Amino acid sequence: MLAEIPYAILIAGAVITGLYLANYFYDAGIPQYISRKVGHGVGGMGFLLCVFLFSSAWWPIIIAVSFVLLLGGARLIKPQAFRGVGGTGRQHALAEVYFPIVGVVSLSVGWAWLGNPWLAVVPILFMAWGDMLTGLVRSRIYGKEIKGNWGSVAMIAVCLVVAYFFRPYFIGASGAVVATLAERFTPLSKGVWDDNWSIVLASLAVMAPLYILL
Repeated sequence: MLAEIPYAILIAGAVITGLYLANYFYDAGIPQYISRKVGHGVGGMGFLLCVFLFSSAWWPIIIAVSFVLLLGGARLIKPQAFRGVGGTGRQHALAEVYFPIVGVVSLSVGWAWLGNPWLAVVPILFMAWGDMLTGLVRSRIYGKEIKGNWGSVAMIAVCLVVAYFFRPYFIGASGAVVATLAERFTPLSKGVWDDNWSIVLASLAVMAPLYILL
C-alpha cells in the first residue's frame, strides 16, 4: 500500500482542483446547477483511475472517506469553501457530501466485499457522468434545474456506454436502466432526497445480486 501513496495524492489533488474550478465557474456567474457538474466529472474520473492505479479497495475507500470529512466539515465550518458544488451555493442540499459517502458504500460492497472493482465504480460513474450530462442537457433545453424527459434520454445514453466497463454487459445495462429511473424519479435535491445517492445505491442493488448469482 505504501507504494501507492503517490497515486492517492495525485487523485486527491485532481479532485480538489476540480472543486476549486467549480468555485471559479460559479463565481464567474455560471448557475450552480451547472458549475457543480465540474465536480461530478472530475470526481468520476478519480474513481475510474482508482481501478487502474490501486491493487485493492483500501486506498480508494480512504480517499473517499477523506472527502466525506473534508466536504462535510466544510459544510459545518466554512460553507463558502466549496460553493461551486454545494455549501453557500446550494444550502438546501447536501449533494457534494452524499457523493463521497455513497462512493464509500459502493467501494466497500463491490470491491472490498465482492472483489470486483468495476462493480464498485460503474454505479458511481452512472451518477458522476450520467447525471452530469443530464444536467447540462436540461440546462440547454429548459434553462433551469428541472427534471425532464430529454435529460433522461441523455442519462440512459451515457449510462449504457459506461456499462461497457462491466462484464457481462447485460448486468451493467440493467444497472444503467435502473440508474436512469432513479435519477428521473428522485425528487429535486432537498435535504435527505438526492439523486447523488439514489442513483448509485439503486444500480448497485440490482447489479450486485446479479453478479453474485452468476
